Amino acid sequence: MSFGMTKTLSGSVFKDSAVAECLGAIDEANAFIGLAKVFSRDNEVRGILHEVQKRIFRIGEEFAGGRKVESSEIDWIKSKIKEMEEKIPKISSFVILEKDPATALLSVARAVVRRAERRAVTLYRNGLASENSVDWLNKLSYLLYLLTLKEGETFEEVQF
Repeated sequence: MSFGMTKTLSGSVFKDSAVAECLGAIDEANAFIGLAKVFSRDNEVRGILHEVQKRIFRIGEEFAGGRKVESSEIDWIKSKIKEMEEKIPKISSFVILEKDPATALLSVARAVVRRAERRAVTLYRNGLASENSVDWLNKLSYLLYLLTLKEGETFEEVQF
């Protein structure tokens, strides 16, 4: 049966397998990250998104049966988070992030990354992924949040 199957680095899997679901979520996240990059008006945000796009392939490689994600990838994303945290005022309330195409797309990319992380946790729990790969996705969703704040500069606070 060739339909309903997809090839990975470690062989063929069913398209509805946990591996294929995770790889699909990574692919969707990368597509939305690219779309957000195209709409971004901020050169620094665009540069970081471009680098994320290159690095997310490395994360997906592990899920496809390739090399494990190394701690240097975690170090890189932590450094980007630290850089952004130093540039962006801390938000202490709920804010509506989506105010233009770029911030809306960054928000969607973050949500899709969070889905990819949930799929990666399933792989991790079944011995098919490393802690580093799951951690990287977790940190990526936070980095995308910070990039959304940088891109949008000001946001509407939600009062209860």
